[in-house]
Amino acid sequence: MSPSRPKVHIALGLTAILLMAAEWILLVAGTRLHELVVGAASVLVSALFLGVVIRMSTLSLEFRASDVATGWRIPWYVLSDCYTITRVLVRGLFTGRQADSLYRVSGFTTSKSDPRLVARRVLATLYTTASPNSIVIGIDFHHGRMLFHQIERASVSRMTRSLGAGS
Repeated sequence: MSPSRPKVHIALGLTAILLMAAEWILLVAGTRLHELVVGAASVLVSALFLGVVIRMSTLSLEFRASDVATGWRIPWYVLSDCYTITRVLVRGLFTGRQADSLYRVSGFTTSKSDPRLVARRVLATLYTTASPNSIVIGIDFHHGRMLFHQIERASVSRMTRSLGAGS
């Protein structure tokens, strides 16, 4: 027997509040009274804002475990892109050659109405932007394109391609 929809929303809301509170304590690295008071106020305002956004949202998402699991590649991309950024910095400092700083476009399979493709668009934006050399500026579902910025030209990652990007 599956839980009713309101119970699921309450459980998710409480989980979000607990995570925000834990993140606040980690952020300030302490549990002094004044820190906890400010943290409680911040969590309360954030939770109210999250509630308003959720009520107003018309976006339906359908996350699949296989799509979420593509994020396992992120640590490697972060490490390799940190090397790339450092190499570009050192090259710029010693040779005067500036970074390429490229705006690029890639095809992207997406839709406005298909919840799974919308979720993949969200994951592609989140996962690709986690890496220092690539920042997704946006994904145009009308034309099926992803616009992103790179400091140095690199191919579209395997992770991003598996979420719907072209080469």
